[in-house]
Amino acid sequence: MIDVEVEYGATPELTADMIRGQLELLVHDEVFRSSKRSVSFLRYVVEQTLNGSADQLKERTIGIEVFGRDPSYDTNLDHIVRTAATELRKKLATYYVDERHRSELRMGLVPGSYIPRFTLPGQARTTASENGIDAEAAEPQLETQSAHIHFAPLVAAGESAAKRDSRSWVRRHWGLMLAAAAVAVLLAFDLLRQTSAEDLFWKPVLDTPGPVLLAVGDHPNGPPTLPAVEGNGSPITPVPSSDLSQTVPFGDTVTIARVVGALEARNKQVLIRRGNSSTFSDLREGAVVLIGAFNNEWSLRLTRQLRYTLALDPDQHLIYIRDAKNPSSRAWSWATNQPPVPVTGANSPKLQDFALISRIRDSETGHVVVVVGGLYTYGTEAAGEFLTDPHLMQAISQAARPRGGGKNLQIVLGTTVTDGTPGPPRVLAIAAD
Repeated sequence: MIDVEVEYGATPELTADMIRGQLELLVHDEVFRSSKRSVSFLRYVVEQTLNGSADQLKERTIGIEVFGRDPSYDTNLDHIVRTAATELRKKLATYYVDERHRSELRMGLVPGSYIPRFTLPGQARTTASENGIDAEAAEPQLETQSAHIHFAPLVAAGESAAKRDSRSWVRRHWGLMLAAAAVAVLLAFDLLRQTSAEDLFWKPVLDTPGPVLLAVGDHPNGPPTLPAVEGNGSPITPVPSSDLSQTVPFGDTVTIARVVGALEARNKQVLIRRGNSSTFSDLREGAVVLIGAFNNEWSLRLTRQLRYTLALDPDQHLIYIRDAKNPSSRAWSWATNQPPVPVTGANSPKLQDFALISRIRDSETGHVVVVVGGLYTYGTEAAGEFLTDPHLMQAISQAARPRGGGKNLQIVLGTTVTDGTPGPPRVLAIAAD
């Protein structure tokens, strides 16, 4: 039995059955049905509290038990629990602001912790609102030091709602609405502030229902070519020259492993297929990640209308990243007539490779498409390192944040190749619209 104590008068007892009944109402409501993460989080903390283990509700424990993190995971780099708690608070605020739920048992999280608290309807919150006390500050604190959960009221219960005049009801109603709106704004701001640049980049992919298709470029068989017909004046899309072998360049393989790891760590299923065996119908099924640039036909096709595109200059034997605002520049290029295997050793020249990362809301497929590809395989490997390194991703934290009407994000990277190994990726340009 869970006791509820008030300063004046008697009150019904709050039981575990009442709490579990309210829990079921919450998790089956439309506010929560779209978020398995919030449902799992709320069920876990409520049951742990009812079982007398509220003192075990720590960030690391929740990360391990609810989100399947490794026991040694770094909570400073992985913010899954803090992000989920912020999301849960927001959904609870959205649920209880609805007039239909005013008479229900209230659930919330104690500020600064992950411990739930439960408030009977019409008591502490209503009375505090009538006396001008901040609703969040007025909510009772959860006592975890005994076998019972006690709720200490702040003021007397007062006169029943049926006897209050209409002006008081209107003031209270609008006060609650304004307070809920303020809480929602603060929670949204806090969520954006806490969310890492890596999470923000992948968010549109994670929000797309269903698994992610990861389409991998084929092993290149020489440089790309230009089609014989130039078309209607649009940018000419090079044609990849790929062999029919079942091999993938090593740098591309490293990037595949990194991207799959990043998505699966966020509970997103990934389907891996070869690029040339992926049809347009496959791309219509959901979010897509394309690995490879000039060895992946879909990478070439789906980026051709963007500011930064993959281009070919056959006269100068160059493949390069074209900037629509500076189309004559060949600053980000790779010579196609140089030896495929670089010279190594103490006196070997350093090579520069470049990569283009594009996250777009593609009008052809109707879904989010992420393209990760270097001019050569070194650039692709550097791009994979960039996308999965939280410290490197901080360079695009502002550009990755949602903005009014923003759909597309492009990042141009550079890397210095020494003895056949790419160095740390450098951000050369960012375009967001």
